[in-house]
Amino acid sequence: MTVLEPYAAERPSEEVAVRERRRHPRLKVSVPAEFKPEGTDCPTRAETADISCGGCYVEMNFTLAVGTRLDFTLWLNDAKLTTKAVVVTQHTYFGNGIQFVGLSVEDLNRLNRFLQSALR
Repeated sequence: MTVLEPYAAERPSEEVAVRERRRHPRLKVSVPAEFKPEGTDCPTRAETADISCGGCYVEMNFTLAVGTRLDFTLWLNDAKLTTKAVVVTQHTYFGNGIQFVGLSVEDLNRLNRFLQSALR
């Protein structure tokens, strides 16, 4: 699997240090997404602000509590990728960091190919 290069730092140096600890570099790519907390029936539609093979950031006016488990769907071009996810960061009135949990090898490869094509 090819390793993706992170996008250039655009934030203060302390945030760069946090980004460098991530296992997967994130790319600024807008991808349609849909999520719902486990046990609920009403999905929320949004778009990613950035994404990696390990998770994404979704900007929104309301936020979910850290630890919230989600049913999460991404649309990569016309392909639907569904996974479990968990909220790992919360920035009130701005958005949430989402970690993908249990992506299948097939979906992980599909996401990696999508991100590779976004680099071109």
